[in-house]
Amino acid sequence: MALEGTLKDFSLADIFQLIGLQRKTGVLTLRGKDDTVTVTFLDGKVVSADSLNRRLEHRLGHVLIKTGTLTDEQLNRALEIQRETLQRLGFILTHYGIISTESLRAALQLQILQIIYRLFRWQDGEYHFSQETTIEYDRENVVPITAESVLMEGARMIDEWPMIEKRVRSYDMVFRKKPLDEKTARLVAQPGETADPEDSKTRRARSGDGIRISRDEQLVYDLVDGERTVGDIVEASRLSEFDTNRALYDLVGRDLIQEVVDSAPLMTIDESVLTPLPVDETPTVLLPLVAILAIVAMLSLATSWKNPINITSPIGRSQSAIEEARKAVSFQRIRTIGEAVDGYRMVNGGLPEELEDLTPNFIAEDVLRDPWGNPYKYLQPPGKYLVIGFTPDGRADTDLFYSRVIETPGIAAKGTEPTGGIVLID
Repeated sequence: MALEGTLKDFSLADIFQLIGLQRKTGVLTLRGKDDTVTVTFLDGKVVSADSLNRRLEHRLGHVLIKTGTLTDEQLNRALEIQRETLQRLGFILTHYGIISTESLRAALQLQILQIIYRLFRWQDGEYHFSQETTIEYDRENVVPITAESVLMEGARMIDEWPMIEKRVRSYDMVFRKKPLDEKTARLVAQPGETADPEDSKTRRARSGDGIRISRDEQLVYDLVDGERTVGDIVEASRLSEFDTNRALYDLVGRDLIQEVVDSAPLMTIDESVLTPLPVDETPTVLLPLVAILAIVAMLSLATSWKNPINITSPIGRSQSAIEEARKAVSFQRIRTIGEAVDGYRMVNGGLPEELEDLTPNFIAEDVLRDPWGNPYKYLQPPGKYLVIGFTPDGRADTDLFYSRVIETPGIAAKGTEPTGGIVLID
């Protein structure tokens, strides 16, 4: 399969969905303005990702240090052995018992996903998928990642990044802790509990003598010292890049930290030299200059939406990317449901009465609903069955369906199926 083009014409979500759906094996190369990234697929699942600017092997040790699994001294020793033996860093770390196999697998998965998730923020770039019969990857330590799970998390990040960037505008920003009341104590929330910055006052009052914060917020809060930049905190944090920025966003919203503003003294001007010109001596050259500046200002305002760093720009493109990612996930779930129905039919000799009959032996219950919460429609007309998906507002989507024609012995299948979905005939 030859697949190439630009991300403006074919979104990253569409690319992942297509490769995952067709269970292709090969390497996807994406070239952007500042980086080149390769993602390796095996039977439609991600098994490797590498970045020209962030080499996987070079970054593995850093991920292990960030998660507290490895010390600087242990990493330096492992790198010395690597230079002498030319073996994989992961192999050295586990072979010599420096870390466990489980820790290595978790670190590799985290690094692969962080490289991929950065791609979802790309506005443009070129892509090329090279289909291969075999590919090389760390089969012992890398667990293949489904395209659906990547797309779901990617959709969440696309949805939240514009909101986060309104408060965490640059990696050069510096935050400091805000003074807390003497009676206020920080309370660590249970794992998985997230903060709601809009409800900080309510939760402060409810907690009585303290403020409830999540584990992620606690980790990031402890790194805020009035000197570290956001980039420094991201590097030092044991969280992912996205989760670190999200925690900073929450802490700012809850009024626990604030930006450090440069307090350099303003330049003073001797007012005695500011003698105004008489009205009749105003240079006439200023008049056309003012007119030109006015025109430039109007043109700038008219084209400001094209500026990617303008926080007032409409987010139509990002919203479109979110819907594309969720639609790709829905398409993948419909395919999974169809395969589960086929498995049920092979085991039981007939079709299930309803999709709930597939759980839990053939499919997980959460797969039976689309990313918008709508349950999929399941129909059994004579000689076939269909699984139909919906648009965000609950209408049937002609692009989201799975249809399998089941031939009855002695009776040929008749009719045609609509285009755009998955149509299979036994």
